[in-house]
Amino acid sequence: MSEQNETLLQVIDLKIGIPHPRRETLIIVDNANFDVRSGEMVGIVGESGSGKTMVCRSIIGTLERRGAKVLGGQVLFGGQDLAQISETNWKKLRGKSIGYVPQSALAGPNPVLTTQQQLAEALRRSEAPGTIAEQSRRLLDLVKIRRVDTVMKQYPNQLSGGMRQRVMIACALASNPKLLIADEPTTGLDVTVQSQIMQLLQEIRADFGTSIILISHDLALIDDVCDRVVVMHAGATVEVGSVTEMVNPKHPYTLALNQSRIDIAVPGSELVTILGNAPSVGEWNPGCRFVERCTFKEEDCKVGSHPPLFGERGSHQSACLHRDKLKG
Repeated sequence: MSEQNETLLQVIDLKIGIPHPRRETLIIVDNANFDVRSGEMVGIVGESGSGKTMVCRSIIGTLERRGAKVLGGQVLFGGQDLAQISETNWKKLRGKSIGYVPQSALAGPNPVLTTQQQLAEALRRSEAPGTIAEQSRRLLDLVKIRRVDTVMKQYPNQLSGGMRQRVMIACALASNPKLLIADEPTTGLDVTVQSQIMQLLQEIRADFGTSIILISHDLALIDDVCDRVVVMHAGATVEVGSVTEMVNPKHPYTLALNQSRIDIAVPGSELVTILGNAPSVGEWNPGCRFVERCTFKEEDCKVGSHPPLFGERGSHQSACLHRDKLKG
C-alpha cells in the first residue's frame, strides 16, 4: 500500500464544455480543483447540475460519450495528463488502473449477459492468476455474494438491486485499480443495503489501499465514511477540506448544505432549505455564482469572475471573498 500522503490524482482548473445550439460551446464546468491521495476516500457533494458527475467522467475518459470535452486544465494521474491522452492510452487505464461503479444498480449491468459473462468482460485484461471462472468466483467472494455458483449463471433481472450493485463493484475491482470512482452507488437501494454497500467500499479501501472518489448527495454518509470533502456548485469547486474542517465551513453554500441536512432536522419543525434555485447549467451571472442565494453577500460578490479557491492546495480551501465572516 502506498503512503497515505502520496498524491494519486490532481484535478487542476478543469474546464468542460458541450455543444450548444445558440453558441459555440456551453461551459458546464470551469473551475474544478481537488486532489486524491493514495488510500484516501474523497467525497464530492453538490446539487444536481453542479458538475460532479462530469468531472468524474473526465477522470475515466467517457466525456465524449455525452458529447462533452475537456477545454482546459489538467487531470494528472500517475504522471499522465488524462485530459490529453488518446483513446488508445485510455484503454490501458480505464477499468485497469481506474475503476468505475455506475450511478444506478438498475442501469449498470448489461441485461443480456449473465453475471459470469459480465465479469469475464471486466477480466479480459486482468493479469491475476487462474482461469476467468476462478477469478470471477474470487471477485464475488470479495464483494460478499453468497451462492456464487448460482449467481454466476443469473441475469441482472434475476438479482436484487443490492446484488446487482455488488456485481458492478466486482467488475470495477477486476484489475485491482488504484482508484475507484463510485457515482452515487447506493441510488435506489433501501437503507439496509445502502449501509452494506458502503461497508463493502470501506473494507475494499482498507484491505487493498484503493483510493475512492464517492459522489453523493448524502452529507451524513460523506461525513461518516470519507476523509475529505469536495463541494461543487454551478460548475466550480467552492470548498475543499477534511471532514473535520467542514464542521466549520468557510463557504456559504457548504454552510447552507450542512444546515439543510435531514438527519439533523428537529422532528415536527419546518425543514431548513437553501434559498432560491441553483443557476441553470452554464448560465452564470458575473461574480460569485451563489450570490443570489447567499445571506453573507457584499457588493463585491456581484462583479468580476467567480472567486478562485483561496488557501494553499491540500489545506482547507474556500472560494468565498468573505469566508472569514462564517462561523459555522
